[in-house]
Amino acid sequence: MSSRPLTAALPSSSLPARSGDQFAHELAALVDDIQRTRDWFNTQLDTQLASLHQLRTAMQESKQPVFSPSMATLFEAPRPVTPPPDPEPPPPAANSIRTVHQAIILPPTLTTTLDPQLEQATLHELNNALARAFSEISSRGGMLG
Repeated sequence: MSSRPLTAALPSSSLPARSGDQFAHELAALVDDIQRTRDWFNTQLDTQLASLHQLRTAMQESKQPVFSPSMATLFEAPRPVTPPPDPEPPPPAANSIRTVHQAIILPPTLTTTLDPQLEQATLHELNNALARAFSEISSRGGMLG
């Protein structure tokens, strides 16, 4: 067995060297940023859970159906519901490292068009099936009866 002398490779002098204090400061800033983000998400979840608990309590107390459509409004188109805007996450600290995420959206690979005759035949078949279903429901006394 031959013994070779151990040699350590020193970093190149062209690379900027980080001091231990600077690296520790960057890590502390990252930890603080992650902690703030976690606290923000936990607050959002707690708010949503509280709302759901209130809704469940209100439903149990009232013992009435929350929504019972009348025959007049049963076949009306639903009104669009606009969701509330998403709250902004907390801003990062001034000394934190900013991470940029990128997304690549690829175009669809197969784009085919539906044969117009097949589309019309399918719509006609669906229309007939719905007409039969509604006539059967109405002969039984309606959906709410």
